[in-house]
Amino acid sequence: MLESKDDYSLEQQEEIVALVSKWSSFDLDKTDAYIYFDDLEKELVPSVLTSADRKRLIDYLKKKLK
Repeated sequence: MLESKDDYSLEQQEEIVALVSKWSSFDLDKTDAYIYFDDLEKELVPSVLTSADRKRLIDYLKKKLK
């Protein structure tokens, strides 16, 4: 996962971790798994991110999901 460049409150960090943990798996067999989502920003990008971190994460995800 990308590291944030901005400072977040503890509550914001908890929200980020909660969302990321929903779609992260550390023991995932990538050859057999597919991830489906309807809206990249709504489902994969925590709403509390600053605009700079949001843009960086979206760009990263788009690059990796090609």
